[in-house]
Amino acid sequence: MERIGIPFHFKEEHFEIVAPEFLIPTIEATIRSVLPRAQFGTGMKLTAHYKWEDDSSLPLQVGINLSETTPWVYSDSEILDPVYIEVDRKRRIKERIRLGVQRVLEERFALSTGSWGILKGVRPTKLVHSLHDRGFFNDQIEFLLQDVYALNSEKIDLLMDVVERQRNFFNPSVNNPISVYVGIPFCPTRCSYCSFAAYPLKTHGHLFNDFLQALKSEIEQLGALIKDIGLDVETIYLGGGTPTTVQGKDLSELLDLIQENFITDNTTEFTVEAGRPETLLADTIGILKKAGVDRISINPQSMHDATLKAIGREHTVKHVYEAFSLARDAGIPIINMDIILGLPGEELIHVEKTLERVFNLKPDNLTVHSLALKRASRLKKTFEQEFIAHKQGEVMARLAREVALSAGMVPYYLYRQRHILGDLENVGYAFPQTESVYNIQMMEERQTVLGLGGGSITKLVSPDLSLKRLVNPKCPASYSQLVKGGIKPKIDQIRKHLVV
Repeated sequence: MERIGIPFHFKEEHFEIVAPEFLIPTIEATIRSVLPRAQFGTGMKLTAHYKWEDDSSLPLQVGINLSETTPWVYSDSEILDPVYIEVDRKRRIKERIRLGVQRVLEERFALSTGSWGILKGVRPTKLVHSLHDRGFFNDQIEFLLQDVYALNSEKIDLLMDVVERQRNFFNPSVNNPISVYVGIPFCPTRCSYCSFAAYPLKTHGHLFNDFLQALKSEIEQLGALIKDIGLDVETIYLGGGTPTTVQGKDLSELLDLIQENFITDNTTEFTVEAGRPETLLADTIGILKKAGVDRISINPQSMHDATLKAIGREHTVKHVYEAFSLARDAGIPIINMDIILGLPGEELIHVEKTLERVFNLKPDNLTVHSLALKRASRLKKTFEQEFIAHKQGEVMARLAREVALSAGMVPYYLYRQRHILGDLENVGYAFPQTESVYNIQMMEERQTVLGLGGGSITKLVSPDLSLKRLVNPKCPASYSQLVKGGIKPKIDQIRKHLVV
């Protein structure tokens, strides 16, 4: 039987789980991370057990049994090290159970071993940062990543490299300076793979003016709060959607308002996610430059016209070249470009050509995404038969990494998604000194971020790194109604958090 990489095994299977009650949610989640359509109740029996006394000096013993597989057993004495506290020991039981369940599923269904092991979360870097915070040395962390979490050596090296670089950007306080995110939930069209807050102007343009007025109001109110408290803003990021669907006078006024309310003496980065190159006209780039924008993203996703048409983008490769040239000529200091691996119909040869064309332009940053199929994307409906790109996913990612490193870039942030191509990851590469500070702070959640606009999320970070999230509506109409009704509750919560 041909081995299919996790998690692209979509056959529905039924399981009966026999295990201590507190382990059942962990077991079900592990099974669903491998078999997304799994059902529970009756079916093939999976039995999990462990033996360990809290005050014992004996190793943790874990066993997993599944029909038609070799029983999986493990004896863990490393957890007896006094460096670990009680919460670590309880967590280790679940970690060993997760690994055992994954191993018997791999055997039973002829699945390949995932390169990220049992780490299924979006932010694997946070685990490594937390271990560093506790004083673990690199060799100890690498051992845990291999032995407990079952990462392969390539992913361990990537993770350690990224984390080491990121720690230079963390501030002593999580609440001063802060960052600001502004969400513009409009796009020229909706891409077939997209699951973000993105409303095509052709169908939702009638909501644009009300949205813009509401956004200006929120900017003024939160700007007044920041000034009243006396906070510094380290980074500002306009995302979406496609922020440059706002054009001309509207864009100029919006950026002026952002500059007036959020730019401080210590602001180090002002990014606009231009995204769609057909929106980057000469006048638009001039407005960005005048407003002090020092980083933009021009995101081709692919440098093949047939692919762009297939995924619903209305620009061509020529538009990418034109937009990049205009931005360089205007003197925008840092330009990022995004590409996506595993788009329908694309094989390794297409990715090779995309990378060649992108690096001929000499961008300062490159963000390499591996296609993830989410419920909100139209592509989900047709992709289950598209295995060619999946099989080549690891090779594609390795090629992108080699090209970026050979050009002198370094990886500086990464994250993962459910049902991602080849059990891979999304990686941001940059030339040294051009890393996006916002991307690091946002992904590692080591800094309070105020979210404004459609679909934005305010993240209030406490000194113990716990989070409180305040979510704005994705729908432009709902957002406009919210702001018109008053955002005092949001402002009060932010003030309460930031004023100590």
